Amino acid sequence: MDTVIQEKKKIKGKYFQWLGFIASAFVLIAYLIISINDTSTIVIGKNKLQISEVKQEKFHDYINSKGKVQPKQTIYLDAVEGGRVKEIIAKEGSKVNKGEVIIELENNELYQQILNSEVALAEKENYLRNTRISFRNDMIQSKKNLLDSDYQLKRAKRNYEQQKRLLTKGLVPEEDFIKAKEDYEYQESMLEINWMKLKNDSLLQVTTMQTLEEDLVKMRETLKLVRSRLEHLKVTASTEAHLGNLDAEIGQSIQKGQHLGILYDLSDAKIIADIDERYITKVKKGLKGTFQYQNKNYSLVVDRVYPEVNDAVFKVELLFDHDKPLDLRTGQTTYVKLDLDDPVDALTIKKGNFYSETAGRWVYVISKDGTYAQKREIKIGAQNTSKYQIIRGLKAGEKVIISKYDQLGGYDKVVFK
Repeated sequence: MDTVIQEKKKIKGKYFQWLGFIASAFVLIAYLIISINDTSTIVIGKNKLQISEVKQEKFHDYINSKGKVQPKQTIYLDAVEGGRVKEIIAKEGSKVNKGEVIIELENNELYQQILNSEVALAEKENYLRNTRISFRNDMIQSKKNLLDSDYQLKRAKRNYEQQKRLLTKGLVPEEDFIKAKEDYEYQESMLEINWMKLKNDSLLQVTTMQTLEEDLVKMRETLKLVRSRLEHLKVTASTEAHLGNLDAEIGQSIQKGQHLGILYDLSDAKIIADIDERYITKVKKGLKGTFQYQNKNYSLVVDRVYPEVNDAVFKVELLFDHDKPLDLRTGQTTYVKLDLDDPVDALTIKKGNFYSETAGRWVYVISKDGTYAQKREIKIGAQNTSKYQIIRGLKAGEKVIISKYDQLGGYDKVVFK
């Protein structure tokens, strides 16, 4: 009896040893399975994720950029003439028309200079008039002297010839003949002298009067020029524009050439936009764009690409291709849509925060039954403000997770609960 009891105890002990070994093995296998799953799979609620469907559609390669309205031409408003500010007519920021008076100056020195020029001109005109009268009288006297000399010469010649005939006949003394001859020669000389005087007086009159006339013309031009300076006391707009940076106060003394403000000519406005440096190889002169203003689209074209890159952006200058808004303001903020290429048929997904972690090299693709998502390598091409162009790795109709991946821990597989 005692021997039977010992055999049962021995068999029972071995049974429990094997049972413990098997249980330990199951525990170890379960631990390994759980450990493996913990490194490759995560379970998460689907409602916490953003999901996008892969679509086959027209992809528009464009970017939206922020810009500011700038005048194509900026005109500096400077004082052509110095003076004291008498009146400020236009307000800073207001729209002014071509020729419109902005500031009116006054200049007492200029007024006195004009008065002096007018007096000098009047004196010159009076002197010219008196000189002309004097020359006219001199010419009359010279012609009278010439006429008288001619008359005296004719009488002396006639007497000389008569005395000559009488002398040959012995009817007059020789002395009377000599006197007649001398008188005749004298009158010949006087006629020549008076004739030369008349010619010289005529020439002198012409040259003197011409000089005086030229001086008078110069004085008139000078007066005209001085008077025109009065117009410069009115600072006017050279073109239709918006007035900015006006720097003048009533009573302020303004120097000639002093800067008074700026005219922003918006008749041909431009937009200066900031572009991310990622697109520096794509943005070229001639690229088309659009600008929406008051629910209307306006066509733009890139006219200039600035070479400098600052703070990861570069600037471009865009001009309106056709029509433009009439009420744009300098410095006004705008948003420009710039077309980088023509639309193409492509696979697309919506943009999401996943890109910041994967750089577009892979995404989580959701299974057909929607119970899990698996990592998959992809290649992204162009992108716009809302979508990525898919080059390879995805098919139309598939769905991918596009929300931030930090909560997914980089696992290969995401299981939805």
